[in-house]
Amino acid sequence: MHTNIISFSPDLIAKIVRCVEDAVGDDIQADIQRNDLQTRNSVPARIWDLLNTNVIKTLDTEDCTIAKAHRGPWEMLVIFEKSSQCILTFMREKRFTELCKRQRQRKRMHYIDMMARQFNQDLLADQRQLCLIPHEFSDEERLAELVQTLLRDLGSNVDIVRHHVLVLFDTVGYRLTNIRAVMVTPSLDIAQGSEHDWSMYINADESIVVEKVSDPAAPENNPGRGLSLTAKAMARKKGKPERRTSETSAQKDG
Repeated sequence: MHTNIISFSPDLIAKIVRCVEDAVGDDIQADIQRNDLQTRNSVPARIWDLLNTNVIKTLDTEDCTIAKAHRGPWEMLVIFEKSSQCILTFMREKRFTELCKRQRQRKRMHYIDMMARQFNQDLLADQRQLCLIPHEFSDEERLAELVQTLLRDLGSNVDIVRHHVLVLFDTVGYRLTNIRAVMVTPSLDIAQGSEHDWSMYINADESIVVEKVSDPAAPENNPGRGLSLTAKAMARKKGKPERRTSETSAQKDG
């Protein structure tokens, strides 16, 4: 049985988790407040810019090399951790699940397919998940070229990469709920002995960003939404009996 251990120092793991946690929590909330954003359409994508910035500022040290990789107009980061000789990338759990389900429907490789085929070819999945007929992509013959292009900013480090580690995370609102590190096989199964739960490193403290109300008198911050009450509603609110109309009185007297 092939066993694969993801061996990173607790200090490095804590830094990685904090980079993700800050990006999806306080960083994006502060960004929304600072720019006074009135809608939230860009939040899911903006989180990646914040995460990438955190990673560069925190992990670009003598222990790690950070490279920017381009996927069309999209910029992503690849971390090369020198002691383990592994590269790391980040992905949401939901996106990973989607890629796994649709792998056989894709004609061209996603970067995760490239990484798994180039660096994790020797890894074994659980026997129950073993695929007898591997899926082939139309651009698989260009695998080495595509990987070199993707990782060109790593320079000579590409030649000594042992494995690719995928950091998967999930959020609820502005809170990181779980995060784990895995290695995946070319069929995108989790390799034996490669899954490590990093959720214990999530900080349990409350957010330091306090939601502010820009104008307490504004209709959107008023329970009444700026609507005026009718005389009938005002009378009920004040507890006064409703004044009967002359027509009602005449009908009652008759």
